[in-house]
Amino acid sequence: MRRVGPRIPRARRRLAVVAVVGLALVALLDAWACPRLPRFFERWPVADSGFTPWETLAPGVEYARANLTLPRLMKCHAIRIDLTHPGTRVKVAGDPDGVGGMKARWATSFLRRHRLVVAINATPFQPDVIFPGRTVRPTGLVVKDAEQVSAPAPNLDALVLEPGGTMRFQRSQRVEPGVFEVAGGFVVTLENGVNRGETGLVDAVTSVGLSADRRWMIWLVVDGRQAGYSEGAKGSESAELMKTLGAGDAMLFDGGGSSTLVARGGWAGARVFNRPRSPVISGIQRPVACVLGVQTRDSSGP
Repeated sequence: MRRVGPRIPRARRRLAVVAVVGLALVALLDAWACPRLPRFFERWPVADSGFTPWETLAPGVEYARANLTLPRLMKCHAIRIDLTHPGTRVKVAGDPDGVGGMKARWATSFLRRHRLVVAINATPFQPDVIFPGRTVRPTGLVVKDAEQVSAPAPNLDALVLEPGGTMRFQRSQRVEPGVFEVAGGFVVTLENGVNRGETGLVDAVTSVGLSADRRWMIWLVVDGRQAGYSEGAKGSESAELMKTLGAGDAMLFDGGGSSTLVARGGWAGARVFNRPRSPVISGIQRPVACVLGVQTRDSSGP
C-alpha cells in the first residue's frame, strides 16, 4: 500500500507562494529603487549644529548634511563638486524618446546606465508617475549631447553647460547656438549673492548652485512634507542654505516628491542619500525625466 505524506493545506500553500513573490518584489525594489530603511535606523548629527565636514565620495566629489529644526524641521543633504578636478564632467542624463518626451526612470537607474558617481533630479515634467518606463514630457528646455530634446519654457530658468566646461544660469529659457547641454529648472533663487527666492511655498527642495569663482558646483536636497521628520524649505531659505555652502548663484530644479540625491555604492551599485516622499512607501524614489550627474575619469569607462 502506497504511503501518503502529510498534505499541506491549500491556504497554507497560497500563503507560501504570496510570501515568496513578496520577498522577490522587495528584493527587486531594493536592488533597483534602493528604498531607504525606516526612519528609526537613521542617525543624524546634533540638531542645528550646521553642515557636517565634507566627506569624499569620489575624486573631486564631496558630501555633507545638516539636521535643522529652525525655522522648522529640515533634513538637508549637500554635494560639492570641484569643477577643476581632472576628469570631472557634469552632464544631463536621460533617455529621450525621439519625439520630445523622455522615459521616466529612477535616479539610481540613470546613475547606473550613464556611469555616474552622483546624480540629482533635474527638469520638472508631466505627468507624475509611480513606476518607471512611462514616457513623460519635460516642462522646459532639455538639451543633451548638443541635441534639443524638449521645447523651452520662457517663464522658467535653466542651467547651461557649454562645450568648454563652463556653466551658467540662464534667465528665461531659450535655445542658443553652440550650447552643449541644458537642464531646464524652475527659477534662479540666488544671483550674485543676492537672495531672490520666493517666501511662500514650503516643500521638498532640489537646488543647484555655483560658487562665485565657478570652481565649485553645489547641490542641495531638503526633504519635505514628512511630518515629524523634515517639513521642507521655502525658495528663499534654500538660497540662504546655498550661501552657507559657498554658492554665489543658485537655481531650483524640480522639487516635491521628485527631490532625490543618489550616489554610487552599496550592494545594489547605488544608494539614496535623502528620503524621497512617495505616495506608496516612504523612502522609495519617484521616477523622473532626467538627472544632472557627475562622471569622473574612473567612472565613465572607455
